[in-house]
Amino acid sequence: MAKQSTLEQFDSLMNDVNSGKFAPYYLLMGEEPYYIDTLTDAIAEKAVTPDMRDFNRIILYGPDVKADMVIGAARQFPMMGERLLVILKEAQAMQHPDDLASYLISPMTSTVLVICYKGKTVDKRTAFYKQSVKSGIVMESVPVPDYRISGWVESYIRGKGLKVNPEAAALIAENTGTSLQKIALEVDKLLKVLPEGTKEISVEDVETNVGISREYSAFELSKAFSLKDKDKIYRIALNFADSPKRYPIQLTIAALSSTFLKVLRYHSLRMKGADQGEIVAALGINPYFIREYETAARNYPLQKAMQVIGILKDYDNRSKSNLRGDSTDGDLLIEMVSRILDA
Repeated sequence: MAKQSTLEQFDSLMNDVNSGKFAPYYLLMGEEPYYIDTLTDAIAEKAVTPDMRDFNRIILYGPDVKADMVIGAARQFPMMGERLLVILKEAQAMQHPDDLASYLISPMTSTVLVICYKGKTVDKRTAFYKQSVKSGIVMESVPVPDYRISGWVESYIRGKGLKVNPEAAALIAENTGTSLQKIALEVDKLLKVLPEGTKEISVEDVETNVGISREYSAFELSKAFSLKDKDKIYRIALNFADSPKRYPIQLTIAALSSTFLKVLRYHSLRMKGADQGEIVAALGINPYFIREYETAARNYPLQKAMQVIGILKDYDNRSKSNLRGDSTDGDLLIEMVSRILDA
């Protein structure tokens, strides 16, 4: 059986929690805090009824406790309730977390113990990790790659019962970065101000309510390059050059690099005989955008696409070093755009 992605496992665990199904032990670890915090909050909400929380919910913090204190709390019996919930937050800051392994050999069936180990993963060679796998549920919360963020936005909005235009999702992703917590916060704010009865979020909804302009965005610049629309490319590039603080050249280069790396990947997949569905999956894009990449691949054959990647790397280096000479970020951007179009 194929290993579940973080999102798949998270969705499965959330379904269990919302239906009242709990494991005796959870180890929630990894670099992406969103999944850890959201699942922990759901367990805290569902595992113990509100009237029993003062008696049967214990929250501990790694910097303040030792393993024996956590074990002692977990070995208590619930008071007048079905279960006891013990949550250990910031476990990565606790001394000798490996000592918790002794409890996991025979965990209490009436206790739900949740260990939140954020920012990194538990050493998988330790007895603590190995016993965690045997005795409970281990979720490794892996960051979403930047090229899959727009897909995550779409998935999150679907979970709220709405649809979203793929271009609107891409616009949100571009302007919120890769922090899932920040994305969720911004989307939730957007949902609160949408007109009642809205079923699909449009680009106009994002522009109006989030204060994002589609016309001048790295997403639109990348699209213009894919279509080789020179007038639009220069119009956006000149706007970026006039506002270097708002549109940092390094972020623009990163967005263009992501696009052209996908074009290279598209060429590679086509040469291997991949069909459209396989290409969409491999590139991590919404099928809505496949025609754009087909056009980009025609406009930038393999060798030309490789040349563009070389140009982007060159200007990324220049923007971060004294190789730029007296050139401003705006000067470098316009020069880079011209070189790409002449490639």
